[in-house]
Amino acid sequence: MNDNYENLLNNITEPMVCETCLKEYGALQNPDITLRDYVKVDVGFSLVGIQVWCQRHNKNVCHIDFEGNRPKADFRSLEKK
Repeated sequence: MNDNYENLLNNITEPMVCETCLKEYGALQNPDITLRDYVKVDVGFSLVGIQVWCQRHNKNVCHIDFEGNRPKADFRSLEKK
């Protein structure tokens, strides 16, 4: 396994956000919560790949189909000492 720990940091450049959550958040006047905290999603493996599910609206945000492939995954994590 590659010891590139840079991959274990938050490298998200395009977060997956429920469109309904985004519209609701945009309508809030002076929200006391960040969009990141407003959006409530589950992310996990499905029978075909990975799914992002909106808990707040009980709907699919994104479902990535691996098409039978098994891409490499790194489940290591860095923790502050």
